[in-house]
Amino acid sequence: MEPPIKDLHNELLALRASLYDGNTRLPAYTACFEPLKRMAENQFLGAIFIQFSDLERVEGIFGFERYEAILRQAAFQIEDVNHREFDGALLTTQRGVYDDQFCIFVPCSFLRDGNARALEKVANRLYLVLDEELSARDLPGLSLHMGYSVLHNNPFLRFERLVHRAVEEAASVAHHQKEAEVVFHELELRQILARQSLSTVFHPIVRLEGYEIVGYEALTRGPAGTQYESPESLFSSARQSNLSRQLDHQCKLTAIASAKPKPKGAKLFINTLPTTLDDPDLMGDGAVKMLEDSGLHPEDVVWELTERLPIDDYAAFATTMKGYLEMGYSVAIDDVGTGYSSIQTITHVRPSYLKIDLSLVKDIQANLLKQELVSSLALLAKNIGALIIAEGVGTIGEMEVLKELGVPLAQGYLFGMPSRKFAETARPES
Repeated sequence: MEPPIKDLHNELLALRASLYDGNTRLPAYTACFEPLKRMAENQFLGAIFIQFSDLERVEGIFGFERYEAILRQAAFQIEDVNHREFDGALLTTQRGVYDDQFCIFVPCSFLRDGNARALEKVANRLYLVLDEELSARDLPGLSLHMGYSVLHNNPFLRFERLVHRAVEEAASVAHHQKEAEVVFHELELRQILARQSLSTVFHPIVRLEGYEIVGYEALTRGPAGTQYESPESLFSSARQSNLSRQLDHQCKLTAIASAKPKPKGAKLFINTLPTTLDDPDLMGDGAVKMLEDSGLHPEDVVWELTERLPIDDYAAFATTMKGYLEMGYSVAIDDVGTGYSSIQTITHVRPSYLKIDLSLVKDIQANLLKQELVSSLALLAKNIGALIIAEGVGTIGEMEVLKELGVPLAQGYLFGMPSRKFAETARPES
């Protein structure tokens, strides 16, 4: 007796789900052996392997939607280059279903007797396009690693196994590239920390009614003229080298030491990873003495929780935060509105400030959805007794809409650039 049509249909869907990624709509390379045989022409086949590093962090902080959107765009960019520059001759696949690793195969006709240099040119072109796309998305810490290999067809060996070996060889090259970069960055970062080469700049936080400066965010910069001058590069390299804790510690101490001339009454916002709140230098009598040496008291300091790393143990986190609040410190939650993790953090802390991520602020005057979201966040802040701060305000139009939505405080280039000196005024130019 033949199975019902419905059962066959369900089996077909299950088979397709095991061979095609539902997010990128790309096949796993194991579903493509027949077209790959034709591309090899019984001679050569190029395999390019591209992987995002640290992409799982994006999913952990911002949710799977942001993670999958990056992969969808990467797949689109690869296929776009394939059709525009290579006449669609490349075969774009993934290493596995719901994976973040791409396998792109280059036909024999491109390889000139197995010449790896021709394959390298194709790989570099794909890498350049994806790297530009990644930079445009402004997601600190993400980078690409690439490897490639040439398959030499041998009629005495199973073709499928040769493809698998080529993919693994290309993946190994990418992995070693990543390892070499991590070692290099770790050595440079250890030198920066040993020499205490960090510096702090201060960005004003302004009350929108009257433009009074109510606080300053302390922002870390690495050595001038190096790639680590950029905080994105600095913190990304630290995370990949397992030096986040050491870097975070020195950033805090540098910010406090640099704050001695801070105007009286203004708050000092200092970024901290949730995972480094147990820093003993910031608790107890020793911390109070260190603050006093810079003309500060715990009541002057707002610890701004940044979620470059997700919180794993919320119970321990809440206990630590209780100690901070009892000392007199205040707390701000950064990047509110970018994902579920910041909302979860709010439920475990009594924040005095919520900082709206700049992605919700940019061009808000032209986006009704952003206006609704910010309005809801302003109401949330009011209900929990917190003040809301809009980050990244760059235009008068953005500022006026934020005022109308009930946002009392703001920060952004409209009110001045970060500076080593504390700004005395921050009135925007009309």
